[in-house]
Amino acid sequence: MNMSERDLKNMRSLDEAAEKAGGFVSFLDEKDIRYDIRKINKYCKDKGIEPVDLTIRELNSFIIKSPN
Repeated sequence: MNMSERDLKNMRSLDEAAEKAGGFVSFLDEKDIRYDIRKINKYCKDKGIEPVDLTIRELNSFIIKSPN
């Protein structure tokens, strides 16, 4: 499949917007994701921010990996 110049321009715009917003959204089922809340709270306290202000990239760094 060949992409048109317009498609490439739109893709670049999406990539740039996602980068500015902190990354792409993962479409995983939320019930499968577990976060290390203690580490999130410490990180936010150290940075002087609220957890709601974390970027997606920052939040993803606190995902607890499944042993599977």
